Amino acid sequence: MSIRGIKNQSNDIYLKYRQQIIPEFFYVGYVGLLAQYLRSGLFSFFVSLFLCPIAHGYVKCAMTLVDEKKPRIDYHQSMIGIIEFARVAPAYLMRKAIILFVVLLVALPTLFSIHSLIPELSLEWISSIGNALIQTEYFIPNFKGIQLIMHNSLLILNIIVCILVYLFLTALFMPVPYVMELEEFSWSECISYSIRLMRKNIFNFFELYLVYMLRHMIYWVLTGIVILIVGSINEILMLFCMVTSLFLYIEVFKGRFEIAKYLFYKEITGGYDEKRNSENQEDYH
Repeated sequence: MSIRGIKNQSNDIYLKYRQQIIPEFFYVGYVGLLAQYLRSGLFSFFVSLFLCPIAHGYVKCAMTLVDEKKPRIDYHQSMIGIIEFARVAPAYLMRKAIILFVVLLVALPTLFSIHSLIPELSLEWISSIGNALIQTEYFIPNFKGIQLIMHNSLLILNIIVCILVYLFLTALFMPVPYVMELEEFSWSECISYSIRLMRKNIFNFFELYLVYMLRHMIYWVLTGIVILIVGSINEILMLFCMVTSLFLYIEVFKGRFEIAKYLFYKEITGGYDEKRNSENQEDYH
């Protein structure tokens, strides 16, 4: 199936089951959003760690919608990251830890150049690290922060490199949640299998994301502008806008993209699994 075919099939599934998808995806986004909005030292850190696998609800819902003839999703699928925390969390935590470690190494020039802006080690600073461990599916731009770095070209270049590295690693580990659900693998085996699977398919995945990038940008810009304006008026209003914008996020981007990712995974694993089985048979003989 081509990327266009995946996009069309994803759109058909989303439109057919939209009434089920929106509320269940909203629950996942709402819980993750509240954790990111929370700012209270070590408590926020541990809450963030606990909710790191919350995004697995998107994965489970998408898999149910694609695989079952008459799918019916409810909180058992959307909240699976919490309900089955012990099973799900290791793969999500380690995947996020690897990505953050590599990106931080690449970001060292940026960190050194803005060292005067980094606060001293404190509970609030640790809290921000904990929030970074969340599977960040719901992102709102900070335009004020962007303005502070626009005058430094080397800083901008390093940030662009960090973003590219982050996107590359995220794509490389994209299959991890699906492997975890479909195979009896440990977290390390899931990551290893994901890397082998995506080595020759990573550019195809970027092509898939490019198809949805415009939708993501529409959400990103509209929400960022609203938050920038409303946030200066009242913090409660800002939180209200953030919560309600989840519906825009799901409708414009997230609902279709999660389904498309699983369809993409099914497409690339067909040939890969056949090759792996044939190799195993050769080794056996």
